[in-house]
Amino acid sequence: MALGDKLRALFARRRRQPRTVISMHRERQVAVFSILLLLLVGLPLWWTTTRVYRADLPSEKVNLFAPENAFEVPLIFYIDTESPLSADKAQLIQTNTQALIDAERASFAVGEWRVRYLVDVRVGAAPDAPGHYTLYLRADDATTTASISVGSDRSATISVTQSIVAEDILPELISSIVINEEQAVRGKDTKARKKSQSSHAAVNYAPEYSITLTLLNEDPVNGAVVDWEIEQAVDAYLKPFVDKISPLTKLSLSSQILHHAGSPPVVPLRANNQSYLTPEMLPHFVNSPSWNFASIDPISPMLNFLLFVPELTSQPMHIADEKGDIQSSEAFLVSQWGGVAIANLPDTTRPGDRVKLSKTDMQKYMGYYIAQLRQLIGIRSGTPLPQHGSRARKGSISRIDTRLATETGISDWEFDALLRQWLIRNRQTAITTLQSLVRLVNSLQNMVVMDEIKAQVDKSLEALYKAEQALTDILSLDSSRFHHSYQHAFESAAAATAFAETAFFDPSMVSMLYFPDQHKYAIYMPFFLPVAIPVLAAIKRIISERRRNKAIAAGVDSADHAAKKSN
Repeated sequence: MALGDKLRALFARRRRQPRTVISMHRERQVAVFSILLLLLVGLPLWWTTTRVYRADLPSEKVNLFAPENAFEVPLIFYIDTESPLSADKAQLIQTNTQALIDAERASFAVGEWRVRYLVDVRVGAAPDAPGHYTLYLRADDATTTASISVGSDRSATISVTQSIVAEDILPELISSIVINEEQAVRGKDTKARKKSQSSHAAVNYAPEYSITLTLLNEDPVNGAVVDWEIEQAVDAYLKPFVDKISPLTKLSLSSQILHHAGSPPVVPLRANNQSYLTPEMLPHFVNSPSWNFASIDPISPMLNFLLFVPELTSQPMHIADEKGDIQSSEAFLVSQWGGVAIANLPDTTRPGDRVKLSKTDMQKYMGYYIAQLRQLIGIRSGTPLPQHGSRARKGSISRIDTRLATETGISDWEFDALLRQWLIRNRQTAITTLQSLVRLVNSLQNMVVMDEIKAQVDKSLEALYKAEQALTDILSLDSSRFHHSYQHAFESAAAATAFAETAFFDPSMVSMLYFPDQHKYAIYMPFFLPVAIPVLAAIKRIISERRRNKAIAAGVDSADHAAKKSN
């Protein structure tokens, strides 16, 4: 007999056997035990094994940072006059300055991050630290109007006549400095940034940039063999700038020589025995796929500075403007990529000659690179005041002369402005990243949020609080103790951004993101369905038996009642 026939015969024999009270009670116990086992063990086990762990993020603290809450940045000006300036006059200067700032401060756009510069006017010597500036007021009978000479350090000298008092000229100057920078650091919706071309060319802040200096010889076969004294030129001209900006970001320098024998990316125009590039050609000049600009640092953002040596038949090569006139500069900027300088060799150069660009020859090109690097990292020209078009020039100030930092390539005024710019943007980046993370976690319930992510968020918030506290310390009466508070605030804001981005891009957060509930049902149904069907059948049978027993009991009771009534 086949196995199937044996099983069918066994089940038929069991169905024909009479069910006793004991067997029915045992089946009921087994059914109840199975139900309890499923409820008390199965469901908690299923919940534990499928539950997505979500650490509680401090959403309330993150949402406390709002665009309408202005981020206050202090600026302290120390007044140095030939005659002693009283504390009351200093307070009057500060009051008048604040009134001018409030009158000039335009309303912020909707949703824009507010930034408010706070002015504090004091008497005495200013410490050599960011955010502290000295204004020298000197009487000059030889002039009929006021003029300003802005030094490369954190100072400015105002030459005035005896008829001009400090209470009139200083508020105008200080308010112009504050408004000029405050408008420049506002959010992306402001007119100042929309009109600024440098804001589009600048790269985002990074704690380190990889700078690659490349000498590209277009035709080494039919042209000259070109070399350069790049190490000497970097030490003499570029390293002072790198050292000056090192408290804010690290610039890692590397150099290479490339020999390019293929066709040029663009064909320059030729006229009057010279070649020139039009503005339309410049964006397409760099041929990155063919020219190897690979960086030795794959993590840090890369900035390229190219010294291009054209083939001899194309020399001299120049750059023309929109009108077709040849420009004096032989370099151009490539937004968020780097810069290019053109090196025209001497007219006596012949094919096969060996030409070495000396340190002195490289001075001009290094000047181009520093100017381009200033634009790429966001250093604004006209700091603290533009020489043309400033608001102060409409008042009693007739001339503004700015001393350039020729040795380092960046003045202390520009260094401080860049520090505040990166401080403000790093803070905004950290806050918006944290708020995006909170919204993302709240919208996706299947997203894993580990304790490490919460720890990164807590560290980011702590760094934001430290940045604000450091700026508050600058305005304390004993500000000499907090000379480096600007630097501490900047470092805290940069750390807040790093912690926030680490939390946002944590790979563990997407482990359950693409595992919806439908997939869970498809996986667990083959396991739970075979167990659930017998249990449900037993429950149904128990309910049916209880109903039948109740009906039988009710019939017996009614029969007994009828018998008693008949008797």
